[in-house]
Amino acid sequence: MQPPGAPAPLAEWWQRLVARIVDGVIFGVVMGLVSFIFGLFLVASYSSTTGASTGLFGSFVIGILMSVVLTLVYVGYDFFMHKMKGQTVGKMIMGIKVVQVGGPVPPGGIPNDVALKRALVTWGGYIFYWIPFGTLLGPLLCGLNGASMLWDKPLQQTFADKFARTVVVKIK
Repeated sequence: MQPPGAPAPLAEWWQRLVARIVDGVIFGVVMGLVSFIFGLFLVASYSSTTGASTGLFGSFVIGILMSVVLTLVYVGYDFFMHKMKGQTVGKMIMGIKVVQVGGPVPPGGIPNDVALKRALVTWGGYIFYWIPFGTLLGPLLCGLNGASMLWDKPLQQTFADKFARTVVVKIK
């Protein structure tokens, strides 16, 4: 049964989870590359400094820069994919798509403002990577957003879906 406001049958929770896992593998590779590159800068800053305090300051700055870059990569990927197609690579594989509540299932993506709102709430938690325990807080916030669809009825929206007024539907 299709709830009011959903233009097609809603995606199942497990379809969304598998799509997120596929996107997570992609992000894992990108995160590994970004971490490696920033790690090289961190090693260079330690070997070029004469005092430990300069090295600690350098690692702090590199930590902030790394969290900003990773957040921008996550938000950018989500934004551009949903803007262009309404789907990330994971959603394409699973045959699901993000659409606006009450609207049709468009052949393309969702509007810029909607895609940006959704991406910022979905991945914005990663900006906390630089603070102590941020490597736990970022994924926790993102995971809580993803899990929020499990208790939302009838549209099974995440916090990001609610903020952007979107739902995830089946297209296959």
